[in-house]
Amino acid sequence: MLKQETVYIPEAEYIYRVSHRIMEGDCQMDHGPRLAKVGPLEADLYCVTNAMYDQFLKESGYAPVDSAGFLRHWESGRYPDGAEDLPVVYVSQEDAKAYAEFYGKRLPTEEEWQYMAAGPEKYKWPWGNAKNYKFCNVFGENTQPVDSHPEGRSPFGLYNMCGNVWEYTSERLDEVDHSHQFIVLRGGSYYTAHYYWHSESGAMRNNSHLKVHLMGGAMDRYGTVGFRCVKESG
Repeated sequence: MLKQETVYIPEAEYIYRVSHRIMEGDCQMDHGPRLAKVGPLEADLYCVTNAMYDQFLKESGYAPVDSAGFLRHWESGRYPDGAEDLPVVYVSQEDAKAYAEFYGKRLPTEEEWQYMAAGPEKYKWPWGNAKNYKFCNVFGENTQPVDSHPEGRSPFGLYNMCGNVWEYTSERLDEVDHSHQFIVLRGGSYYTAHYYWHSESGAMRNNSHLKVHLMGGAMDRYGTVGFRCVKESG
């Protein structure tokens, strides 16, 4: 059973650009450039696992207000045998924030996540500029342990920032009419759908993100989304 470790992310500035696909025109839209400042931070080496989240529940007594779909892959309040080091899924952004806050941490911003994945080299993928799906869990049938694919670690040594599971950021966007809210995901997942699906899937580059409409309850918990945490250093 893995124990969480943290990695130091030094203070830095970089030119932030992010891209996302617009389904209606099947094209990419870029945001930026703008100057982003990050760090110093302590970042989780791994995504939070089933065992780590189970420990949080026992220590905190946390229970979501709306539990629809919460940890739906667990049985009788327990994760499946052999799944202790798999990334926890079927948690909402709020469930992830509760975990982070209990341990004095938080979810990373988009700018922080991108720098943690790309490093000062501004790599397109965590491992470098060349796409190599051997370095991540993609086109798979399920998630893999959070310490898998060490060859695909980011410049700071962080595991699985591409593929395996999408990762929550702290972003929550409120549209102009205040009746629609969105969260932002990073990194992609093991599951690859048809290219023309409205939602992108599979492994994603460091400068790509996915905006997801919040629907409430079970609709805000997904089998392909997990999270890692950060905290200010010093």
